[in-house]
Amino acid sequence: MQKKFLLSLVVAVLCGSFLGHTLFQKVKEEEKTVFKEDVLYFLEEGVYDNVERAENATKDIDTKVIVKEDNNYYVYLAITSKKSHIERLKELYPKKDITVKEMQVENKSFKTILEQMDGLVEKTTTKEELETINKVILANYEEIILKS
Repeated sequence: MQKKFLLSLVVAVLCGSFLGHTLFQKVKEEEKTVFKEDVLYFLEEGVYDNVERAENATKDIDTKVIVKEDNNYYVYLAITSKKSHIERLKELYPKKDITVKEMQVENKSFKTILEQMDGLVEKTTTKEELETINKVILANYEEIILKS
């Protein structure tokens, strides 16, 4: 009787451990998928130690956002939620060495606007249209994220 009880207990613990591990792995995978969808792509021109240097280095660029983070000033030229738009946006700045930076933004209203603007990017046919949409995106980022 005692052997049957111990054997049942061991089998129950092993089954519970196996199921728990399997479910944990599944939840972990789903969490990564959801997390990845929230990534936005920032086209970064450079990082500077003061705002004057950032402005002087990019004085020939009208459409940009300068953001202070960790005692540095980052110059962003474009933002998109779609990886497929990065190359098209880079074409707006052919003479610049641009780095793509993946970041998360938790603000739902900005992400909604960005998704709408990204939908328009897909329909644009001219560089001027793309530049206009990019200006709107950066203006919204500055207004909604940086000034809040």
